[in-house]
Amino acid sequence: MIGHFVTRLEVEAAKAGGSLSAATIRALAQHFIAAEQGRFGTYYQRAWDECSHLREALHFEHARKRPFDRALMRRFSHLFPPRLFDEGRDGVLSRRMIPGFILAIDKMIGPTRRERGERVCADILLRHTSADGVCDWERVHTDPETIALIDDTLGAVAQTFGDFERRRAWVIDLIESHLAPADHPTAPDAHWLLGQSGFTVLMRALFRDFALRLQADPVAARAVWGDAAFASIAQFLHHLDGG
Repeated sequence: MIGHFVTRLEVEAAKAGGSLSAATIRALAQHFIAAEQGRFGTYYQRAWDECSHLREALHFEHARKRPFDRALMRRFSHLFPPRLFDEGRDGVLSRRMIPGFILAIDKMIGPTRRERGERVCADILLRHTSADGVCDWERVHTDPETIALIDDTLGAVAQTFGDFERRRAWVIDLIESHLAPADHPTAPDAHWLLGQSGFTVLMRALFRDFALRLQADPVAARAVWGDAAFASIAQFLHHLDGG
């Protein structure tokens, strides 16, 4: 597009004796943009779409390298807006929260659990990846080992909420202070914040299946966690449920 415009300037300058005034150049630019918008607009839209698809593909590939995070966020991924290669649906949450969320989880579970989660999920991912490198993520998410791993992680997280209000404020602040940049200033989530309502929606979705399993067989859950940990987890779920 720039090359075409330069050629047009050269032609007009030759007609005018070798030079053009600033006003003439401005007028030519406005006319050129108006005349060529349709032709070049399609080109730039296609280039934008290709870049967007590449960005989505890179995001998808990154998820393959961090399967533990993806498995954990699957519990609430339906709360994100729809997006290529993702499970988003409702749009209540913004993906800008992901860096802060992962940071908060890491601080609550510690490096040992993080390393174990990465190692176990890498093995699960390998188990459900075909010879040509295609991963069946649905089977990864429904694998009993994945479910047990994420439940164990959530149990550890729940036990850090001894002072529920204080920990909730800490999580909200950590996520909001580590939001990823918005795609552009007018993006729907450009001014998004988690807040207490967002925290509640997020955590209820994250812990929903875990809580249902505990409620379905509290005796087995108590045997797994022990009396003290089970009581701490139950207290957290009670707070989360509005108790």
